[in-house]
Parts: sequence; structure tokens; C-alpha cells
Amino acid sequence: MITSGSGHREVGRAELASRTDIDVLVRRFYERAVADPVLAPVFDVLAVIGLDDHLVVVGDFWEQILFRTTRYEGAFLPVHRALHGQHGLTAERFERWLELWCGTVDELFTGPDAERAKSKAAAMARSLARSLEK
Repeated sequence: MITSGSGHREVGRAELASRTDIDVLVRRFYERAVADPVLAPVFDVLAVIGLDDHLVVVGDFWEQILFRTTRYEGAFLPVHRALHGQHGLTAERFERWLELWCGTVDELFTGPDAERAKSKAAAMARSLARSLEK
């Protein structure tokens, strides 16, 4: 893996294999999401709660999903219900989120955990969309 001094990957793709990799992935994804015309309104709340603090929580979440750690202590569904009430988490937004997530994974990483990051994201998007319809 080749990285710059800031920890961002510069060349090539390595296997997604560590918390550091998850942190790189999550930061790159959020950089794109906050600038995306479809997703930006939903991600505006990060200006209030603080992006850096939020990225730690999201990193904990993905570390738990991919590497079965127990650091994540958030409330995934209630948070997304609140966002849905404020911004309408539409099918278009779920589709765009998944497209951006998978594209970011593919740009940065390869391997079985990268593939799992994409398949788990797709399953979560479907499940969350169903839960919010109720």
C-alpha cells in the first residue's frame, strides 16, 4: 500500500484489511457525499455534529460489520429515521449512496473484505429502505 503523509492512498489498490483502511474509505466516501447534489442535503447535519467525530463512529460501525469488533455503540435505525423525517431518504438517495459507496470501495480497495463492504452496504440500504417505509 502506498500512502501520502496524510494517510491517503495515492497509487494502486490494496486489500481492505484494517481499521486504517476503513478510515481512509469512510473519509473519502464522506468527502464525495457532502459534495454530491443528491446526498448533500442529508449530510448537511454533519456541519452541526462535526464531521471528524462522526467519521470515528462510522468507522466503528464498519469495523464491526467487516471485522466483528464491538466498538460501535450507535443507534443506526433511530438516527436514519430522524434523517428520513427531515430530508426524505428516497429510493434515489439510497441508490446514489450505494453507487458512491461501491465506487469508493472499488477505487481504493480490492479483496474479500472490499467485496463484503459492498454487499453489506447493499443489504443495509435495502433493509433500511424497507424499515423507513413502515
